[in-house]
Amino acid sequence: MRDRKTDGKQDLKPNPIAASPETTAAAGESVPQEGLKKEYVIDIFRDWCKGCGICAEFCPRGCIKMNEAGQPVVERADRCTGCGWCELHCPDFAICVRELAASKSSEESED
Repeated sequence: MRDRKTDGKQDLKPNPIAASPETTAAAGESVPQEGLKKEYVIDIFRDWCKGCGICAEFCPRGCIKMNEAGQPVVERADRCTGCGWCELHCPDFAICVRELAASKSSEESED
């Protein structure tokens, strides 16, 4: 027997523990903190790179460009979002994208 009248819908309440930063961090995921901007380093291993240009041609943010010698160079690392497209599509496995420790965004540092 039911104590309260319902219309067939369940009373769904958000679980405060499931979305807390502590539980997310405990699961091994990085939690972006407010006011911090993620930064990435793009490493190009010159000994492995054959200079095909795939990384430079298809980088969605234009972080990598080809130099006069036909080799990729990191030109705008500050624009990197860490999508890993260059790393995943490099046929020579010559690129590695790593996340640096978070730093204050430029808007926050001006205050």
